Amino acid sequence: MSKEKYFAFAGEPAGKGGVFSKGGLPETVTTVSGDLFKGCIFAQASCITETCRNKGLVKHDSDELLMFIGSDPVEPENLGAELEIRLENDVLKLNETCFVFVPKGAAHGDFEVKSLKKPVYCFTFLMSSDQKDDIPAEAQAAAGTYAGNVVKKYAPVSGKMPKAPEGFLTLLLWIDGKKLAGAPYTEAVWFNRINDEGPPEHEHEFDEFIGFFGSDMSRPGELCGEIEFFIDGKFVSFTKSCLIYIPRGVRHSPIIVPKLERPILHFSGGNGGDYIRSGDKT
Repeated sequence: MSKEKYFAFAGEPAGKGGVFSKGGLPETVTTVSGDLFKGCIFAQASCITETCRNKGLVKHDSDELLMFIGSDPVEPENLGAELEIRLENDVLKLNETCFVFVPKGAAHGDFEVKSLKKPVYCFTFLMSSDQKDDIPAEAQAAAGTYAGNVVKKYAPVSGKMPKAPEGFLTLLLWIDGKKLAGAPYTEAVWFNRINDEGPPEHEHEFDEFIGFFGSDMSRPGELCGEIEFFIDGKFVSFTKSCLIYIPRGVRHSPIIVPKLERPILHFSGGNGGDYIRSGDKT
């Protein structure tokens, strides 16, 4: 178990989960679950490195967000694979970096990696559960009900873009309740170079998850760089890929990148429908 409060580093997986209800994902990088933080948002990071198929539908007593990100920062929107997942009576065909939002109780599964040119990062988040319990389910909704539950690109409805030094970010994905009714807030970017700035210290009225993952898919647990992250009154420095669980009201940021050998994937999200922060210290 991590010696750092709030952190789950690569090589420290806990709990169960993944897109598949049994097997299929060759490598779990790390997991945040109730085994580490009681009452947290369940979050799991996995690498898809080979074609595979898993039949069967399940449901959860929580909204679930799946995030699929291509591992090549040079082609950020290209998944480098062809995936299929069934959401109730809709078969979603995925070949771009994207979110799939699975509402509470919706039957989903029949997941298949049909082709794979490059490894794919797969992230699973359960917004109101600290464990991933797969409940057998049958599809009931009419075809077309969930056909629009795939969200691509970084395109907030507000049009507001993050402030960052030139060349630091490649914007990947944004989702929130304005983008898709009922969906939680989550965003993802690539860090492309070092940076000594970051968002000011702040807090949220929702629980948050944050991730940092390396782009060398032969060593997905290594950042190939260094992050300094401020949380709960101190900076934590690390060089391993990780998930971070931040309970509501815990102050955090800025994020400093003092070393970077190759791009680092960064994302943040939470169980609020919109991104709202308070108590900024500038």
